[in-house]
Amino acid sequence: MDVDYLSGAPALLQNVFANFALDTGRVWCTKDGVTYTYAYMDAAANRFARALLDDLGIVKGDIVAVYMATSIEYFVSMFAIHRIGAVYLPCSNNFTEDELSYQFTHAEVRAVISDAAHSDLAKKAIPDVAHRTCPLIACGDDVIDGTLSFNELVATKSSLPLDESLGVALDDLAIMIYTSGTTARPKGVMLSHGNLAAEAHTMAKHLGWRDDVRFLHYFPMYHGMGGLAGVAPAILTGASLAIVPKFSASTFGQMLVEQNATFASLNATHASVILRNPETEFDSAHGARRMMLGTSIGTKEWQAFEDRFNTRLIGMFGLTETLGLNIAGEAFGPRKIGSAGRVVRGYTLRIVNDEGEPVLVNEPGEALFQTHQRYGLAMGYYKDPENTRETFGEWLSTGDVLRADEDGFVWFVGRKKDMIKRSGFNVAAAEVERVILEVPGVIDVAVVGTPDAIREEAIVAFVVPESPDAVSRQAVFDKCAAMLSDYKRPQFVEFIDALPVSFIGKVERKVLREIALKYRIDSLERKPIDFQG
Repeated sequence: MDVDYLSGAPALLQNVFANFALDTGRVWCTKDGVTYTYAYMDAAANRFARALLDDLGIVKGDIVAVYMATSIEYFVSMFAIHRIGAVYLPCSNNFTEDELSYQFTHAEVRAVISDAAHSDLAKKAIPDVAHRTCPLIACGDDVIDGTLSFNELVATKSSLPLDESLGVALDDLAIMIYTSGTTARPKGVMLSHGNLAAEAHTMAKHLGWRDDVRFLHYFPMYHGMGGLAGVAPAILTGASLAIVPKFSASTFGQMLVEQNATFASLNATHASVILRNPETEFDSAHGARRMMLGTSIGTKEWQAFEDRFNTRLIGMFGLTETLGLNIAGEAFGPRKIGSAGRVVRGYTLRIVNDEGEPVLVNEPGEALFQTHQRYGLAMGYYKDPENTRETFGEWLSTGDVLRADEDGFVWFVGRKKDMIKRSGFNVAAAEVERVILEVPGVIDVAVVGTPDAIREEAIVAFVVPESPDAVSRQAVFDKCAAMLSDYKRPQFVEFIDALPVSFIGKVERKVLREIALKYRIDSLERKPIDFQG
């Protein structure tokens, strides 16, 4: 038999959390100047879990959506859902009604938890299903008509641990994350409780998480970093979170100092925009000597960031399907600046050419991953066996182009799939194209990315109209504003007579990307830019 590090059934993270709660003074997080302990969060989660079971009839396997801004109630909701064996579904705060309704409908959600700022849209998006109801639970004091009050549901519930007979197991589905792929609609990636434990162990080992880590948390909870990669290793190690409302490039150093942060995470957009802001007295006065960096930046920017903030950037690369971390730099050991690092424990990376053959050293190719641990890959895509079979084979196909040097250090090169990286988020060209095709007068469209010095890539839509006057740019912009989150909307629209196609009728996106270079954004001015994301 094959045995790996996690074959012997790692502990459920919810049990690890409950154990840390026995230390009544251990801090889970601070938010808005208030400190919340593991013990407080554990008791609150038990109360809400009982409400879900007793008052709403939520049972093991039911999918419960959480659609709200980061809050204490958000964490309580996530923990409570897991404690009864239900499935947690995070929803983007940027969603339009169409995007939210699709996710609720496709996932067949059993209940939705929201807050005052998002309840109206959540109520509109909840599907009308004749054979069952889907209650909306609202947090806060302003509860709209037709919703249940979170505060009232938990008011009389016991905070004692739940009955272990609920039988939550490592192989049970725990989280479903809808991620942009090459399809017109996002796919629901299914992660088990075992996957969460495996991710926690991998992140903690390779990124140096310890119980004294204080993580600066500003990513939204629906983001992989905000809700998983920045939470799972904290639970495993008993660390704490310093929660701030949003990322601010102009006051990044000040946030580190004021929050006593010892650890932070950035994407390429964050790092680039921070460097374009003036230096401050706080930039090297903090205690964060390590920071994670998703998607690499140039070596000059990398070195400039480390020098300015007196810290060590740790490169990383991974997919939701592979638990978010498959390549990582060393927290304390040898490294190469600009590299995403080396393959982490429990995985093998194979880089192949278009014929599927392994490439030579330093030659770029598509990245394939194989896992050597029981919970190293996601369970597949929800209600999508065809894409599950296509992606989760003997080797998991990433669609990303990487290269590796003679020492095993890996560099991110680009994306084989038609993906666009905008402000740290993946945007599927097909999803944007689906929306633009709904604009009256549009007969064809192709969407590509072009370099953006601030936000990684700008989105360019090449639109084929029925006639020269059949559609306006404003009509395209308005449709996208109504149907898509802001980071998915094109910044540029160009009308063309026909899309360039190959002899087999496939759109030649390479040609379009070359045309789109005239829209590239090369801002080199060092002036204050306060990107918020």
